[in-house]
Formats: sequence, structure tokens, C-alpha cells
Amino acid sequence: MTEEFFGEGNDVDPARLQPEQEMSIESWLDAIKRKKIAFLPRVTAGKLYWYAFAPTMREQKELLTLIDAWVGPTFSDLPRSRGRLYPHDPFDTALAADGVPPLRFEVLPRGNGAARDEVRQTLLVLSKLVWNRPRSEFDTPRTTIEVIDDLGHAIAARDRRIALACLRELKASADLDHSNLAFLRIRVHAGLGDTAAIFADQDLEHVLQLRRPIGITRLLQTAVYDRYLASADNSGDASALLEAATQIPSHLRALATGAPTATRPAVVVEFMLGLLRHAPSPTLERLAGEAETLSPALAESLRQLFAPAPAVVAESGAVPPPEDAEPAPATPFGPDDEIHRLIDEGEFAAAVTTVLAGTATPMRAALLLACFREVEDPQLGPEVAAFVGASGLRETPPKDDAVVRADLMWFEGFLNPQRNLGWHGWFDALEAGNLRDAAIDFNLTSEWATLDYSTAADRLTSLDDEALAQLGDQGGAFMAAHSSLFADPNGAELCERVLAGFAVSEKGSLGVRVQTVALLEYLAATGPAAAVLTSALEWTELIVEAATSAVTASWTVDVLQAATTSPRALALDAKSRLFYHALDVLRPVKSGLGLADIEGLRLVAEELATALPDDFEVQDSDANPAAPYRYLEDAVVVLYSLTESAITRAAQILRRLVPGIDVRTTSEHDGSQQLAALSAHADVFVMVAASAKHAATDFIKEHRGGLPIVQVNSRGSSAILRELAEG
Repeated sequence: MTEEFFGEGNDVDPARLQPEQEMSIESWLDAIKRKKIAFLPRVTAGKLYWYAFAPTMREQKELLTLIDAWVGPTFSDLPRSRGRLYPHDPFDTALAADGVPPLRFEVLPRGNGAARDEVRQTLLVLSKLVWNRPRSEFDTPRTTIEVIDDLGHAIAARDRRIALACLRELKASADLDHSNLAFLRIRVHAGLGDTAAIFADQDLEHVLQLRRPIGITRLLQTAVYDRYLASADNSGDASALLEAATQIPSHLRALATGAPTATRPAVVVEFMLGLLRHAPSPTLERLAGEAETLSPALAESLRQLFAPAPAVVAESGAVPPPEDAEPAPATPFGPDDEIHRLIDEGEFAAAVTTVLAGTATPMRAALLLACFREVEDPQLGPEVAAFVGASGLRETPPKDDAVVRADLMWFEGFLNPQRNLGWHGWFDALEAGNLRDAAIDFNLTSEWATLDYSTAADRLTSLDDEALAQLGDQGGAFMAAHSSLFADPNGAELCERVLAGFAVSEKGSLGVRVQTVALLEYLAATGPAAAVLTSALEWTELIVEAATSAVTASWTVDVLQAATTSPRALALDAKSRLFYHALDVLRPVKSGLGLADIEGLRLVAEELATALPDDFEVQDSDANPAAPYRYLEDAVVVLYSLTESAITRAAQILRRLVPGIDVRTTSEHDGSQQLAALSAHADVFVMVAASAKHAATDFIKEHRGGLPIVQVNSRGSSAILRELAEG
């Protein structure tokens, strides 16, 4: 709309202005085209208005703060209007349709030539300073490790929006090749529990053709299990499981590894894929034996499929070998024949064991590396290294065999001590102050075995302030791997320790902010002891102080709402201190608060039996915080999340803003008649994907019957209200 700015409704004609004024307008118009901040004047009915343009909503919030400081109440109506467009002005209505609408303020006192000149000169200086300033912390490219740390926090908090933003940042600036980015993206989809995104990924076919880390293969196996086999496996019907397996597409049937399995999805997928490709009985028996350690009933069900009695074969539909299948190989004549037989059958773990039992030669070492790369067992690493060293393969690698050279290079990286620290070693390095970048790389730490609750609690409580600060700086990967511990009903003390780490580190990154809200939500849901909650809220004061700015003001409101969800009497003094401290921090940047944010602050104040200070009240009689939600009048709105605090706050605010609205909240883990009815009959159904189980998500979608679902991919009531405001 900027091309039409100097048209109907604007008495300013740039061609009739003084040359320097016309030139400044041309400079601002050019800045708008180049996605920079700019200012344009409008005169109507003898009044002068300035419109401030910004390329993004974040920069718009920052720009309002700058104008507030540079022009402020002396020469403008900003204290009253807060830069809002006037809804009854056709000129403003057209501008409001822009992706990022401009801010508007009137120059005061009206008709004062000196005031008009002062404001114009101020805006000229301000725009030049902003154009020429160094890149801010929000725009400066971050290191790969910094982004990956935030990515870990986003996964732990199940915040899809921020996780995908981190992926885009890595794609734009990180030194990661196409394959590693694809691997990382699959890890993110899996961490968010988004099986559909894994199968929809643009690089899935590429990944399936690659020699990929075993961890990626396991994630893909879990996705295959969830989509094709889980329902039949849960039924306990072997024939149904076999029928389900035949539906697995051919391009996904190469996901067998030959490595030992430790989870139900992995063993079921490996077994069914082996059955489909007519794997030999020893392979299937090995997998059935691994299933035995997980569930004897599962092992019995699997054995029915490959070694049933003849009568059962017909009933179960077990896959017979093809008529033209080659006869079973003869008994091997020597160890090398045995190695090749095992490799041909995909029994890579057995092949590694067989090679290690023999004499070290360059050829066997090359075979060993190829098999070990499929298994990636850190416990066998030293033994494999000794065998390869004794073979002489490192000293005389074959110049014409790129595969062997690549395996040698991969093995050197695999032996990196940082790669194989494990979480105990990670904590040791944290306490010693020598945690290196490799040890916080999400691509590596995702392969480590997670700690149990008591072990994680012991390690966290033993950290001193310096180690806590490092945890706050570099704890994203740890949080991603152990998020379930913090959401556990007994996780209050763990949440308090990590909040302490954030506070001591004084880090206010995007990942830390979303994790703070998540931890406070978990904390509220656990019913913490007063002492634990008080300590957590004291740490939160420091986090808010470090991370609040004009562009994060809504986040600070979310923090307050999450922190004060528990019964009012519990840690009331600490809640009140946090509330007033947050207001002090917000006061210089309150221009970044939306009307719904102000309503949220008022709600918290009332629940704490106090009042919102007058300087936070909206003075503009034309301001209507309910306007974006007017379409919800007389509607039945259902808010679904497993974390009750955010939907409770959002529901309270909506009820205050929209008369006649019927807002219902639900946090059911599994399908029920009530959830089915709410899903089927709600006018608007809001699902917080950051806090929803996969089974419940499918249940809701099934019962919506094609009706739309408003999906919220971030935490906090602000995210819910933002999605609803956008319709």
C-alpha cells in the first residue's frame, strides 16, 4: 500500500515539498522496498500524522520502543494511542491489510510548526542510526553450537515453531552438509513426536539411500512401527501383525540393521522386515530372543510367524519362501566364508564378533569396519581399534577403494572421546569446566543412553554455581534427552535446578525462554512443596531480568501466568515478589505489550489480591482488546493441552474479553466419550501440539470429522491467544 500512500486521504504531495523534504521521503520509500524501517508523513484535516514502517513484527515492537523514547509524550499522542491504526479511518483500514501494519502517531501540539520540524528531524536522525547500527543480537549469526543448544531446548519443550526456526537458521548459516541437515531434521521430527513429518520430509528418499547413523535408522524404524505396525502389535494377533507388515512400502523395507535391538518398535520392525525378505531362521530366532527380554508374549507371537506348525501356517498367512528361492548355502569351509555369509544375511553384529576372533589382516579389517559402522557399539570400539591397528590397514589404506578410506575416516571420528562421553561423562566435564563443543552437539548426544530419575537428580543437585551456569549455557542437548523426567509428577526439584542454571548463566536465548515457560508449567502441575516453588520463583526473577526486552514482553507475561498457576496461598510472598519485579522490568518496554497481554497481567494481579498499576492501564478509549476475538462470540471453543496452566489462563482471558463465549478446557490423555463429543461439536477446537500425546491427537482429528483444528505449536497462553486472534 505504500505506492498509494500519497493519494486519497493524504494532503501531502511530495512534489510540492521543499527539495530536502522530498528527498527524505524518497529515501524512506526506498528503505521500505529494501525491508528497512522508515517513516512517512500524512496530513489530513490540518493534523499531521507519521506512520512508522517495519519489515517484521519483532522490529515493529522495537521501533515503537524507539519512537516512544525519541518522540514520546512531548510531541506525540503515543502514551494514549501506542501506535495503533485508527479502525474507523479508511486510510488506516487499507494499511492494516499489510502483513506488518505500520504504527501511527499524531504530532502534538497541533498546528505547532516548531514541533513538526523537531519531530521530522528526530525521525531522520533515528532512521539513519537504525540503518547504520551494527547488527543486533537478534540478527547476528550465531554459532552452530548456540543454535543447536536452543534446538535442544525447543525439542524438550516440544515447541515446534522454535525448533523449525532453529533448523532454518542452521540451514542458512551452519557448516552442515545436506545429509547432516537431513539427519538433524529427522531427529527433530522424532523429538517432537511428529511421525507424519518424518514421512513427509523432502529428503526421506535421500536418507534411505545413504549410509546413515544407526540412531537415524532406529528413529525411522520407530516411525514405521507407529504408522504400520503399532495397532496390530497391540492387538496381540500374530496374523494381523503379518498382514500389517505387508503394507510397509518397498522403499522402507531396507531399514534392518543386524545390530542388537533394545526397544519394542525396533525388534518388531526388524523381525517383520526380516520375515518379508525371507531372512534365515537363525536371524529370526535371534530377534525373537531379543523380544523375549522385552516381553515373553511378544516373543511367542513372533515365533508363531516363522516356525509354526503346518496347520498354523495356513491360518496365520506366514510368508513362505518363494518357489525359485536359492537353496540354503552349504556349511562354510572357513572363517572368511562365515564372515561373508553373516554379512549377506545382514547379521553385522555376529560378523563383527567373528572377525574379531580371527587373525588381523587388511582385508578382514576392512570388512570389520564396514560391519562395525552398521552396529556402532561404543563398548566394542577399543577392540575394533586394536584389530584395525594390528592389521596395518591404517598405514596402507587402498588408494582405489573410496569406501574403505571413508570407513577409516568415520572410525577416527567415532573414537573421539567426546563423542562417547555418555551423560555421566558429560556431567563430569561440566563439573570440571572443560565441556567441549562436541559434547553438546545434538547429533551426537542423541545416541547416548538417558539417565534415570534418581541419577539425574543426584547429578543436578551436586552441581556448584559455576557448573550450574554451564548447564544454563549448554544444557539444551541434556534437556532434549531427558524432557520426560522434568514432566514427571516427581520432577519439581529437577525443574528448580535447571531454572537455577538459567538464572546463574544470565542467558536469555530463545531456547532458554521457551524452556523456562515449560519448566514452570511442569512445576505447577507437580504440586510442589512451598520451599521448592519459592526457590524456583526466586530464580525466575533473575531469568526475567536477563531475558525481558521490547520483543520478549509477551513471554514475560507467559512466565508470570505459568508461575502463578498453583493455589494462591502456596508461596504467595514469592509470587508477589516475582509479579512486582516483572512489572519493574516490563515498565521501560511496556510498548511491546499487546492488549491481551495487559489483560493477562490484570488477571494475575487480581489472583494475587492486588491491582495492576495505573501506568499499565490502557488510556485510549478506542482501544478494544476484544476486537481480534469478536468472531468467537456465542461460539463453543475447546482448548486442549496436557498442560492445564496455559489453557486455563487463556480461557480466563477469553471469558473476560468476549461476552457469550463458551470456553471449555480438557487435558485428557486418552480418548473418551467426553473428548469425542468436544471434538465433534466444538465450533473452534484449539490443540496445543507442544503438549499433546500422539494417540490423543489422532483421536481428536478422527472425531473432528474434517472440521478445522487450530494447532498451536508453542507454549504459553500468549501463543494460544495469538493463534485465535489471527483467526
